[in-house]
Amino acid sequence: MLTFSTDNFLVNIFRETQTALHNYDSFAQQKAARQKALAALTELNSASASGAYFLVIGESQNKDHMSAYGYERPTTPWLDSMTDQKNFFLFQNAYACHSHTVPVLTYALTAKNQYNALALENAASIIEVAQAAGFQTVWISNQVKYSAWDTPVSVIADQAQTQYWLNGHLGETTQTTRYDLSLVDVLKTLPLADKTLVVLHLMGNHGSYQERYPHKFQRWSNTGKGRNIDTYDNSILYNDYVMQNLFQFIEQLPGFQGLVYFSDHADDVDANLSHDSSRFTFNMVHIPFYTYFSEAYAQNNPQVIDACRQNRSAYFTNDLIFDTMTDIMQIHLPALKTENSLANKNYQHTHAGLKTLYGKKSLSEDCK
Repeated sequence: MLTFSTDNFLVNIFRETQTALHNYDSFAQQKAARQKALAALTELNSASASGAYFLVIGESQNKDHMSAYGYERPTTPWLDSMTDQKNFFLFQNAYACHSHTVPVLTYALTAKNQYNALALENAASIIEVAQAAGFQTVWISNQVKYSAWDTPVSVIADQAQTQYWLNGHLGETTQTTRYDLSLVDVLKTLPLADKTLVVLHLMGNHGSYQERYPHKFQRWSNTGKGRNIDTYDNSILYNDYVMQNLFQFIEQLPGFQGLVYFSDHADDVDANLSHDSSRFTFNMVHIPFYTYFSEAYAQNNPQVIDACRQNRSAYFTNDLIFDTMTDIMQIHLPALKTENSLANKNYQHTHAGLKTLYGKKSLSEDCK
């Protein structure tokens, strides 16, 4: 059983979510102004790269419990097998910009980040930008849609032209009606346009961990490490299986171009702290991040492949996903800085200048 303090953890999430909701009132009201500004950038449509792109959002996944990142248990056999594949890049030093989902995705999915002064209501979302560039947009989620915790994320998701919400629960709950593999099953039924962005939002490794995977994935139990760690590692193993199935389907699609995967934040499962920012540890923001590109994409965009190879060990916070994803899709927004994209040779950030917890903690504190 998780031992976080309700007074700290839930109250803290509620307080931060109320702030996010207030910000998103303004965000929603400024939708027309953002779209008008994007429509004026007539070059967006002609410059972007055709094909299907996939952005997969994991949940509560700590890279320190993934064998692909050196964990002693074989929790990610598929990802382990991918690390030497051509056009696959496993980034070693990615961090979450916060330890809670709403603050992370508020920034990761919009042009707002910790390092710019852009007002959130003026920050276009990845969905808005993709549509302005001529992409059909699809959102497939196993998260709760109508919840006070997830409403800001739902505001962005509601901009997608096609939406599938598999989780029928309401309110502040992490219960699910289906396992994450069902998202892949939905994807297999969808016709994809010549230019498509698909966002898949997993329930991933969110507690309660034992609810995240079918019984056949219960590989570790009663090992002496503790029930929380065993069930968490089982959920990591199942997540790897989900991603394997997703990869095997999308890789063979004629229009497939690129896959980007990141987790919103991590859990400090070893200290049994979940991701409570009021008791912050850097284990709460140690996230996986990886990309894979088709050979056709690599041939047409060698500069992206070279940049990803060059930046595999670079430090990064996931509020810069927006910059990286638009760069990968060859959507060149004039206001974006190339030094914010891991898919660009001009990426310049180091651990000394990067932050988490919305600027309260420097990554250099985790690198001593």
